[in-house]
Amino acid sequence: MNYDLGLLGAALPDPDLIPVRIISVPWLIPTWARAQTWWNVVLVRRGVALTRRLLAHELAHVQQWRSLGGWNFVHLYARYLIRHGYEQNPLEIVARLAEQDDYFLGWARKILTMREKPGLSPKS
Repeated sequence: MNYDLGLLGAALPDPDLIPVRIISVPWLIPTWARAQTWWNVVLVRRGVALTRRLLAHELAHVQQWRSLGGWNFVHLYARYLIRHGYEQNPLEIVARLAEQDDYFLGWARKILTMREKPGLSPKS
């Protein structure tokens, strides 16, 4: 199986056009996870540092949700999880690749900068 970023969809969108909401939660995500993404909402376990790399990983999942569609993403994720386990789940492998990808790291940097300086717009 090819685990390149192509699994995320043919065209990567302009990140300024995708609203991403980040919510710190004490529960709702598996105890072994630092964060989990549902559509364009990134749930981060309370007390976990939201690093650029972690956010890039979760932004890859945002793009997977967009590219595959909600039901397809959930279905594929569950199927891959059962067949391959977490570490070898192709959707997770792609998300780990995104942790080193300029597009996703840049998108994460932009979001983190806006969170630090709330008056900035995405185009700033």
